[in-house]
Amino acid sequence: MAKKPKPSVEDVKENSLAVEVGRIAKLFALYLLKDLDDEGDKVTRLNAVGFSAKEIGALLDKTENNVRVTISLAKKKRSK
Repeated sequence: MAKKPKPSVEDVKENSLAVEVGRIAKLFALYLLKDLDDEGDKVTRLNAVGFSAKEIGALLDKTENNVRVTISLAKKKRSK
């Protein structure tokens, strides 16, 4: 079995940069939600700024399926 090559300094820097950007994105999400109580509004707002259903679920402690249903219902509500 071949040994896995050690990551280069550049790879480590890119990875840590990605982690930091992820943290900033989570802080941004929390800021967007600070004035909302309704879970549906939270999901809709996070979806509008580009978070995926999986990311929204992780932020709000919901299943990905629950988030998708909430987004779908919000779309139906808007189209009426």
